[in-house]
Amino acid sequence: MALISRILFPVDFSDNCLGAARYVEAMAGRFQAGVLLLHVVGMGEHNLAEELLPQRQEQLNAFLADELKYFSVERLCLTGNDVAPLIAETARSWNADLVMMPTHGTGTFERLLLGSVTAEVLGSLVCPLWTSVHSDVIVPLEAIHCRRVLCALDLSDRSQSVLAWAASLAAEYQALLGIVHATAHMPAAVTSVSLEKELSRSVAEQSHLEIHNLQKAAGTQARVFIGSGDPAAVITDATKQFESDILVVGRGHSDDSYAIIRDSPCPVISI
Repeated sequence: MALISRILFPVDFSDNCLGAARYVEAMAGRFQAGVLLLHVVGMGEHNLAEELLPQRQEQLNAFLADELKYFSVERLCLTGNDVAPLIAETARSWNADLVMMPTHGTGTFERLLLGSVTAEVLGSLVCPLWTSVHSDVIVPLEAIHCRRVLCALDLSDRSQSVLAWAASLAAEYQALLGIVHATAHMPAAVTSVSLEKELSRSVAEQSHLEIHNLQKAAGTQARVFIGSGDPAAVITDATKQFESDILVVGRGHSDDSYAIIRDSPCPVISI
């Protein structure tokens, strides 16, 4: 069974959406996946959502018509003001394998934020979510590739499934696979430099051992990056070192997921 056979792509017709569309086209082409374009029509300044629906449906029907003409594509317009729950519900009812959407973060200030809809969807989806890098540049389709996949592991109970998903993605693209893990800072009570170094070394060795066992179970031999400190900073640094094209992360319940997506120099798939 293909890793990805159904891709849900929420569309708001923004420039960021156009940029993400190129990646949707590339992913759908690679996996021969069906695509559902979803647009949520909210109430206008002077019009009810129902009044705007026919015009928006026509706009959605024309969106990427040429680019996706060789794919299996559905187009759905829904009305409602709460966009994120409608995206999550559509993903569940349509059995999406992947939701792809931009972060809507461009410019100096917006780069520090996730779009409110993306952030809410991140916390409510049960399937993987692809988010684009913060950029207002539309990358040509021929420039999109996947030669290196980096998998961030927090060594929780879900790490094995996250690694298995990343390994399957890398195998599909015949890409190199890397693994990154961020260890915690040493406690403030540790005042001895030598003791701090010894504790850091011990934690790193234990992390290497756990990752070795995870790789043995997954049948992978990925290059491993381990760093101490803020997870987003450690993962971003490894992403640059490894020259990653896609970062795969486990979706946790802390702010780390938001910071990792916000800071990543490449697209992120959160599991």
